Amino acid sequence: MKHIQEALGHRSMQIPSDVYSHVSKNIESDSIVKFENHTKKIIWGAEKVYKTN
Repeated sequence: MKHIQEALGHRSMQIPSDVYSHVSKNIESDSIVKFENHTKKIIWGAEKVYKTN
């Protein structure tokens, strides 16, 4: 948010926080989904190796 505040020239964090907080929530949600998918692939790969041995 600090970068947005400075880039847009807002004096306080209130305006960018109010206006752009949904963007950071979307980024957070997307990151969680990507992390879950990545860990599922790792776990699935480990289970596959374990079952074949």
